[in-house]
Amino acid sequence: MTVKSFPRLIADIGGTNARFSIEISPYKYESTMVLECKKFKTLAMAVIEYLTSVNMIGKVHHAALALPTPEIDDTLFMVNSPWHGQSMSKTKKETGLDSILFLNDFHALALSIPHISKDHLIRIGGTDEPDPSKPMAIIGPGTGLGMATLIKHPIEGYFSIPAEGGRSSFPAVNQEEVELWTFLHKRFNHVSAERFLSGPGLQLIYEAICEFKRINIKSIPQPSEITELGQKGNLVCTRTLEIFCRILGTIASNHAVMINAFGGVYIGGGIIPKILDFFIASDFRSRFESKGRYRPFLTKMPVFVITDQFPAFLGASYALDVYLNKGYIP
Repeated sequence: MTVKSFPRLIADIGGTNARFSIEISPYKYESTMVLECKKFKTLAMAVIEYLTSVNMIGKVHHAALALPTPEIDDTLFMVNSPWHGQSMSKTKKETGLDSILFLNDFHALALSIPHISKDHLIRIGGTDEPDPSKPMAIIGPGTGLGMATLIKHPIEGYFSIPAEGGRSSFPAVNQEEVELWTFLHKRFNHVSAERFLSGPGLQLIYEAICEFKRINIKSIPQPSEITELGQKGNLVCTRTLEIFCRILGTIASNHAVMINAFGGVYIGGGIIPKILDFFIASDFRSRFESKGRYRPFLTKMPVFVITDQFPAFLGASYALDVYLNKGYIP
């Protein structure tokens, strides 16, 4: 990485929180701040508020923003965010920055993989070491469900392929999951993987379990309450987490077999690091490997949970530097 055009604005923006930082030199950050998205009418207002609060207005000219949106046109398609439908070009104009990269959040997370310290990668099985020349699968449940693929170019470094795998149709693999699908299909025309593998998904699984078991509930706990109580032995919450981990095993292995992810499978997002011990002991790995005749290959694939607090910063920094110095987005 060169030392051109620092300082730079780097951000990882989810459906709930926007995380901002100033990159003062390659992969060195300061003044990191987390802002609640719903407190700002627009993304541009949040950017300006952050730059003002850290006294960087006029001192930063380039930014990379990782957001939960497809990279298709000028519209921020952030269905879980109060900024859904806003214009990227208008956002750039209102911030006054010379350039802004709008990256899918898992585009950035994928690009972060080569830069994450091994201390922030917790291995969940797999008999082989990851082969960095092979494709890497990235998946993560949080406010929504993100996916991406990372490929190492033999000359030009890394290239990330973001995806909207969270929108893919949910694949039930046993009778219990057929019943879960049926429960949700009464409410939603399309039952996607994200309907289950997300914060709201935890609540839907919880609600379904209560209906199946004829448990009367006055209100559905928040996702953070479900994860907390589930780890403490609350019967419904624990069952919710068990189902959640199994479904993640299926969706992660679907992604892995589609790209032959012998470079490793990497799990990000905000949920799994918060239930790490529970997750390690869950049926995730056995479900991940449950692909019939392809099982011998899946047993080889290592899976890692990303525990770095702000991993997407690293990928956004890499993308911005390549863009500024080589003229393309990796």
